[in-house]
Amino acid sequence: MLQRLGAVDRNRLALASIVLALVFFVCVNILSANLLKTARIDLTEEGLYTVTPGTKEILRTLEEPIRIRFYRSKQIDQLGPAFASHANRVGELLDEYGRLSGGMMQVEHYDPEPFSPEEDLAVADGLRGIVIDDKGTQIFLGLVGRNSTDDTKAIAYLAPERRNFLEYDLTSLIHDLNRPEKPVIAVLGGLPLRGDQFNRFQPWAIHDSMQESFEVRSLEGSIDAIAEDVQVVMLAQPGSLDEKTIYAVDQFIMRGGRVMAFIDPYTEATDRSRMGQPPAPSDAVAVAPLLEAWGIEIDGDTVIGDLRNSVQVRAPHQGRDVVTNYLPWLGLNETHFAAEDVVTGNLRQLNLRSSGAIAKREGAEITVEPLVRSSELAMQIDADRVRFAPDPVGLLNEFQGAGRPFTLAARVTGPIKSAFPDGPPESVTDEAIREAHLSEPAAPLNAIVVADADILADQNWIQSGNLLGQSFSVPIANNGDFTINALDNLSGSRGLIELRGRGLPLRPFVVLEVMARQAEERFRSKEQDLLTKIAETQDKMQELQRQEQEAGIILSAEQQATIDDFRDEMILMRRELRDVQLALRQDVERLQSLLRALNIWAVPLLVGLVACVLAYLRRRRAFRFEESVHHAQ
Repeated sequence: MLQRLGAVDRNRLALASIVLALVFFVCVNILSANLLKTARIDLTEEGLYTVTPGTKEILRTLEEPIRIRFYRSKQIDQLGPAFASHANRVGELLDEYGRLSGGMMQVEHYDPEPFSPEEDLAVADGLRGIVIDDKGTQIFLGLVGRNSTDDTKAIAYLAPERRNFLEYDLTSLIHDLNRPEKPVIAVLGGLPLRGDQFNRFQPWAIHDSMQESFEVRSLEGSIDAIAEDVQVVMLAQPGSLDEKTIYAVDQFIMRGGRVMAFIDPYTEATDRSRMGQPPAPSDAVAVAPLLEAWGIEIDGDTVIGDLRNSVQVRAPHQGRDVVTNYLPWLGLNETHFAAEDVVTGNLRQLNLRSSGAIAKREGAEITVEPLVRSSELAMQIDADRVRFAPDPVGLLNEFQGAGRPFTLAARVTGPIKSAFPDGPPESVTDEAIREAHLSEPAAPLNAIVVADADILADQNWIQSGNLLGQSFSVPIANNGDFTINALDNLSGSRGLIELRGRGLPLRPFVVLEVMARQAEERFRSKEQDLLTKIAETQDKMQELQRQEQEAGIILSAEQQATIDDFRDEMILMRRELRDVQLALRQDVERLQSLLRALNIWAVPLLVGLVACVLAYLRRRRAFRFEESVHHAQ
């Protein structure tokens, strides 16, 4: 066989090899398109296109058939590559969700063109359109989901600014449609999560976030008992609770209930509402019986200052404003979080203000697992130094690190006893409640304690803005994710936990944005001049035509010629305007075409080049071998 092949002309053999290679290439493509059409390889650093196990679990266990209507106007691409890529990613992710759900989730794609039935459907589904021109033309990028009982949830506008939280937003919507009954969270304390007069009674963002996943019950006044259907009690600045309410919380825990507590030595978020009044009592002092029963302590007279993680502020010093570090304001990154805990494992950033420190009491049998800690360059500061006219420069000058980290948030678990071992306090008068008193818990304590209540305040983790007439809020820290993670974990639902804080660093198309900006600088003024001239020409034409209609005067041939000239001039200017508007995007489109060509042809060309080099080397080696044989003969 080899002898026969050796007798064949080399050129014919090479040609046959190329033909066979092409046939093989086509066959591989056909087979891969059919056999590997569901296979994916995500090469992005942050796993941008990889669906997390939490999402897969939720999709796999769907009990309700869910139908998603995804609205994406084709014109969305005209807003720039960031919008286009985001819209593509939403569509691809939804299709992937549909595949993973095993048919339980159906995705319908709509292009709501102006004045079309699809546009009417989008408006009826509650989507918010983006106005893109002076005529009021709207385009849409949003979706609505519906389950078998006609419960609906919508994302009225899928803002690209929330691209890092896309999977969470989609999965949360599906999770809520699949489980219409939400876990019940009871909120007690003095923190105005539902708003107050200082923010026109606008609920805090954390309150809205909680309502998306839970049934939130705000309990006010003196409470006799926590309802049986409550899964988690959230103590938000509990310094104002009376003894009877603290007893109700204690008995809730004795029955096996779980608690998340924000216990702050000094709450800055509510300090402004107490102008002219005595300082509020420290939470740590007010709930001391509970803390003692839980086996932990929080010093109500000190806050933590951290030199390494303190944020910069502008403050007066010696008659002038200076930029300096303010020790009690902390911006903590992931190196200070418990990476192995599901509550903090995916978080990137937490912002705390005047936080306290949590410590285990001597002899306590409970387990305190730090979730958030300061650096070793930290110290305890007298809370009064922060409460009354704080001096950032003075605090910085007096800094003396303790040489150890402080625990700012912790998971507390283990055996405890009631904070009321002698029975209910006298303030509890209900005989049924008194007779049901429990001194021993039905289950070990399961609590998450945070020594800072300001972590919940909007100004510490939310940035609001407006784009194209649409208001949006973008998290700048994971404070909300941390709270929802903890409540989700305590309420027993783990499905969404891995999605919280799945924030990915923004990678803008820097080169494209710079080119677009430079193009705008070059052409925008010219475009504006043309628009102004067109408007002036239209006014002149309309004025002449108005005079003709009102006065009933027939225009002279010269005036009619003037109108014709105006019209011709306006047509020319409109044509020039279109050229200018086209030029605005030409550079960007050229670069996009180049990138598209590279994406398509770079790898095949590289493979071909390598093949040519290998063929050349092989041919050269064969030639040398033949020469050596010839010389040997």
